[in-house]
Amino acid sequence: MQRVFFGQTPETPKTWRIDDWSSMNQAQRMGFLRSVSSNAGQDPRIATLCVQIFRSSGVQPRDYKAQAQSLLMWVQKNIYYVNEPNERLQDPMYTLNVGYGDCDDMALLLGAMCESVKLEYRYVLAGKCNGKIDRWIEGTPMKNGVWSHIYLIIGYPPFQPKKWVYAEPTLASAKLGWDIVQAKNGSATMLPELASTDIEETEASKGLISKIKEGLHPNTLIPTIIVAGITSALVGEMALYIRSKIKKIRKKNK
Repeated sequence: MQRVFFGQTPETPKTWRIDDWSSMNQAQRMGFLRSVSSNAGQDPRIATLCVQIFRSSGVQPRDYKAQAQSLLMWVQKNIYYVNEPNERLQDPMYTLNVGYGDCDDMALLLGAMCESVKLEYRYVLAGKCNGKIDRWIEGTPMKNGVWSHIYLIIGYPPFQPKKWVYAEPTLASAKLGWDIVQAKNGSATMLPELASTDIEETEASKGLISKIKEGLHPNTLIPTIIVAGITSALVGEMALYIRSKIKKIRKKNK
């Protein structure tokens, strides 16, 4: 994995630009994110901040659900969500210092905060899978999807969690337990970044898909793809469609 550090040495990283991020599989990406939040969660400054949040919110010791809720609300209210032109990952302490980040930066910060007070957490990816908005939870079997958003699922009590609840840090209105996939079947009106997983209903994209469905040779699609300005989401949708057609043909031939 190639990492480029901005303004600091590799021993004290603040932000990363990972040039081979797109070529990494889900397990590799989650492993990197987990290492960042786990390491940051060992920093006593983050634990001290969490305790200050608990006290100012009137959360009682061992009220783990209230702890998770207060941490989620703090990130929602104090970290300004902003989109990035390219993939850049921020260390949680850096995000605290600058006060802004995108969904992965806010998820890393919330994960580090949970880590620091022993609240169990898993990363959750949301996007399009098999033609609909779906999610993949860290630690579960892999899914082939076009993922464009990340958030958390938090478990409590510590050590042996019996309850798991979703935590969406990028929306101030999202209470603990709210999940974009369950909200209007994952409507992208709530989280615009999920719109990138939808096929844009333009004449170009409609024409491209219709040509695929007509079974034209791939070589005839190249000019259409260029005109359509095809996105990675459209590529994913094409792959899903072609895969489903192959399965149907195989079943028919058996």
